[in-house]
Amino acid sequence: MKLKAIELAKIVSGELDGNPEEIISGANGLADARKGEISFLGNMKYAHEALNTQASAIFVSQDTDSSQFKDKTLIKVKNPQYAFSMVLAIIDKERLAVIEHKISSSAHVSEKASVGENVYVGRNAVIEDGALVGSGTKIFPNVYIGRNSKIGKDCIIYPNAVIRENCSLGDRVILQPSVVIGGDGFGFATIDGVNNKIPQIGRVEIGDDVEIGANSTVDRATVDATRIGKGTKIDNLVMIAHNVQIGENCIICGQAGISGSTKVGNNVTIAGQAGLVGHLKIGNNVVITAQSGINGNIGDGEIIGGNPMMPLAQNVKSKALLRHLPEMYKDIKNIKKELEKKS
Repeated sequence: MKLKAIELAKIVSGELDGNPEEIISGANGLADARKGEISFLGNMKYAHEALNTQASAIFVSQDTDSSQFKDKTLIKVKNPQYAFSMVLAIIDKERLAVIEHKISSSAHVSEKASVGENVYVGRNAVIEDGALVGSGTKIFPNVYIGRNSKIGKDCIIYPNAVIRENCSLGDRVILQPSVVIGGDGFGFATIDGVNNKIPQIGRVEIGDDVEIGANSTVDRATVDATRIGKGTKIDNLVMIAHNVQIGENCIICGQAGISGSTKVGNNVTIAGQAGLVGHLKIGNNVVITAQSGINGNIGDGEIIGGNPMMPLAQNVKSKALLRHLPEMYKDIKNIKKELEKKS
């Protein structure tokens, strides 16, 4: 990337205050930025870092008083962090653009597979019979794509990811390293003390613009499909069990787990290490806080926390009371003694 400050201001729909000819070729945090890089000030408590930064330009809020930053080149925008992310997207696009559109000689691509135009397939990747790969998709080394699976356009499948048979990904899906899509669901029937495997013959369907973090798993359905709606973002080390249905634009944070056949609505946030039992119904616009244990249905718009689950405000009060338990216990013992004396 090499842009003048005035050009960058136009890209982010910002207002330039400073040197329009300042050259920007990178991005960094305020404390670490150097000349030629752009940074952002998202919170005024870091204003001292903005005053001392070596960054050539800074994204700031539209209502920022420029005079306090002396000779700094500022670009005023509605949301500095989002403007900064737009720059990162430009840099990331350039990173991916240098990858050649070719299939490595060490990759195995079945003659019965269909691979679109401008696709990259890295070393030792495997694409099985009947698989479809959309144009512009990048498949990094050691990826496995099973029989009859479908990968949309402009997807990025990072190294060691596995997409088993009969699964489908929409357009612009990103799978981080070692994601497993379509592993068997955890289904067993215990008969006379023996755990008998229930074959998992379903599939996984992932919508457009979904991103799944490293080492996360989405199990195939027992029958029908496990589904993840478009725009949903899943962190590292997340477990999605068989026949789970996740809506659109959800955020699921690291180490969360969702048990089989649970249905999650749209715009739901599930924080880190939360666990959901199976066969639940979670409404739209729900927030589940970190380390919560969810064992019941949740209606639209609720904010839930704790284990066992309860409304967040009640959970906070309960935890606050825990600090007083020793003195409360002491008071109860004293009251008991007084009552015993009177009896």
